Amino acid sequence: MQVREIVNIKNISPEKIFTVSEFLEFLNNILTPCQATIKGEVGERIDSYPGYTFFNLLDKKKSILKCFAFKEVISGLGIPLEPGMEIKVTGYPEIRKNRGELKFQIQRIELIGEGVLKKQYEILKKRLEAAGYFAPERKKPIPEFCENIGLITSEYGKGAKKDFLTHLGNFGFKVFFYDVRVEGSFSLYEIIEAIHWFNTNLPYIDVLVLTRGGGDWESLSPFNSEEIVKTIFASKIPIITGIGHENDQTLADLAADFRASTPTHAAKVLTDSWKLASINLNEFEKNLNSSINRRFKIIKEKIAFFERNLTCILKKEILSKQKRLDDLIRNLNRGFQTYFKEFEILEKEFKKNLFKIKVLIRNEKAEIIRLLETLVKHKNRWERKVEKLLRQQEEKLSLSSPSLRLKQGYTITSDEFGKIIKDPRELKISQIIKTRFYKGQVFSRIKKIK
Repeated sequence: MQVREIVNIKNISPEKIFTVSEFLEFLNNILTPCQATIKGEVGERIDSYPGYTFFNLLDKKKSILKCFAFKEVISGLGIPLEPGMEIKVTGYPEIRKNRGELKFQIQRIELIGEGVLKKQYEILKKRLEAAGYFAPERKKPIPEFCENIGLITSEYGKGAKKDFLTHLGNFGFKVFFYDVRVEGSFSLYEIIEAIHWFNTNLPYIDVLVLTRGGGDWESLSPFNSEEIVKTIFASKIPIITGIGHENDQTLADLAADFRASTPTHAAKVLTDSWKLASINLNEFEKNLNSSINRRFKIIKEKIAFFERNLTCILKKEILSKQKRLDDLIRNLNRGFQTYFKEFEILEKEFKKNLFKIKVLIRNEKAEIIRLLETLVKHKNRWERKVEKLLRQQEEKLSLSSPSLRLKQGYTITSDEFGKIIKDPRELKISQIIKTRFYKGQVFSRIKKIK
């Protein structure tokens, strides 16, 4: 396929002059959409760095394609990349500006050959199992009576869709079909996209069924990838897989919430509960009348027994309550008699104490009157004494008043913030000070300190 068949390239004016960076960017805009899958053999030299890897892809005609892959692409392979390994790479060409070299930017690597695919399967299986992706306790339960089913498979596969739908039966299932490729380089992305689509757009779906017919190791490789395992594990909707034949067990099967051996088995898993419910319903209908009659008979017997014993039970209960009531009345009468006697004693004590209180109040009242008369009698003498004491204190205060000191010729010096200066060592040259006189104040600037 020619580049012009993929990208519409506008004619460049001969007068147009590019810088090197501009021209390389122009070329990359043309090359990047040219996504392709290429088969080849890994070259002898593999340059691995912490975040990325460089290697060459060769074919039998000795042609060389320089490749570049980030760490996550290599780790997704599951096994180390080795010289001579036959692989398929999917990605796009790009000219790296810092080197001026054409390199193929890899987005996904697939292995070719049954032996190496089996090796990849075993290594990935151990690693993902250790990480808990296949743990039974982390699997979601399949609803017992599913109604809405999301079916992910190929419209043109080897009968997987037909087998599944044929064996669903007439139980009123609502099937939402999502057509995907189930083998080839782009099948993995379509399957992952389908699972994401159902989780985002139809989250009420009861179950997802991922199925396809049998195949060799290479055709089943999309179902043995780390990406499909993590996508199935992250799905909020339970997933049933029916991939290949009964002996085909993929990593997707191990990660699924239920693994059906075939598409037909997947349909059987969803219909069995409905079939069993249908049988049980018929049995229940047959036994319903006899069950109801038996229940009514038991209830009648219980009512008759209760009716016979009701009068006896009521009489016994009434007598018991009457005896209890009589006991309470007797206890209440005895209690009242005791309270009345105690009240009479308290009344006598109160009258006796009341006389004593009246005598005390009369004596205290006479004492208060005597004290008031004494206060009135000595009032004038105390007033003169207090006035004399106040004059003496006033004379003492006036002698210590700052205003009197200022009147006598003294001054008070403070800094510009009003702090009183008692020691010239607290001052500095050029500092402004304030001197207060009896009448007025002056501000001065210090020139010399002694």
